[in-house]
Amino acid sequence: MHVIPTSKDLSRAPARPSVHTGGMSIIGEKSSEDRGRQELLECAERFVRDHMAGYDPSHDWHHVHRVRKMAIRIAKTLTPIPDLLVVELAALFHDLDDHKYRTSTSPTLSTLLQPFLTHPSLAPEQAGMILKIIPSVSYTAEIKLQKAIPTQWIWQATCGELHAVQDADRLDAVGSIGIMRCAAFSCKANRKLLEEGPESGSGLGLGSRSGAGIDGAGKEEGEMQKDPVKAKVDGKGQSAEGHFEEKLLLIKDRMKTDFGRAEAERRHQTMVDFLSSLERERAVLDAE
Repeated sequence: MHVIPTSKDLSRAPARPSVHTGGMSIIGEKSSEDRGRQELLECAERFVRDHMAGYDPSHDWHHVHRVRKMAIRIAKTLTPIPDLLVVELAALFHDLDDHKYRTSTSPTLSTLLQPFLTHPSLAPEQAGMILKIIPSVSYTAEIKLQKAIPTQWIWQATCGELHAVQDADRLDAVGSIGIMRCAAFSCKANRKLLEEGPESGSGLGLGSRSGAGIDGAGKEEGEMQKDPVKAKVDGKGQSAEGHFEEKLLLIKDRMKTDFGRAEAERRHQTMVDFLSSLERERAVLDAE
């Protein structure tokens, strides 16, 4: 059930400080003008916590909280530094309209967020930017927009606020956390963990069937940039293992920031090692 907050809800900010430290917002300001911003952020956090309380562990509050913290960290590495209030709110709200959890009765994103976007501490331009950023955050949304309507992927190429949230969300999809989240969502979706049958195996670790190795060396760029929707039709993504080739191993090449690219490379190697280990374990089973 989706509960839309009212202005009365926003006036009752929680006493606990979420990610705030020493009474400060994650943005790090304490002026009287920013008390309203802190109230807005605390109310937004409370709403997201409640809204996502029933979500599975792959897309729960803890995922949002990690993305929020990472987005702020990434934003502070950019020059010029983006609007940190927009970054933090967009990160908090980025999964509220996720198609995987939307139902026929789900309110629109603008309706869901209306009490927050009309808060006096948020300028109309900031509210508009948040509504633009959220539908462009996900890996799949980016590919779809670029492929179907290339003219709609223009402002996104230079938007630091979007890049901070995008990279933070993508980093949470790879590495050790990404491996656990992939398994968690597979359980939620009743998706099998491993590829089975005579052609089983990711083809991504030791003894790769493709002969190209896990990083895709030797593949054309167009082949690596697979359409995730087509991949599912072709049979990829029907298991947790298949999801690595479908999406997770491609993420490092779609990062937007220097910080994000460096961290994604490290986390990518973690997945390489995991899949190589998986291939070795499969080889033991297949040995005669």
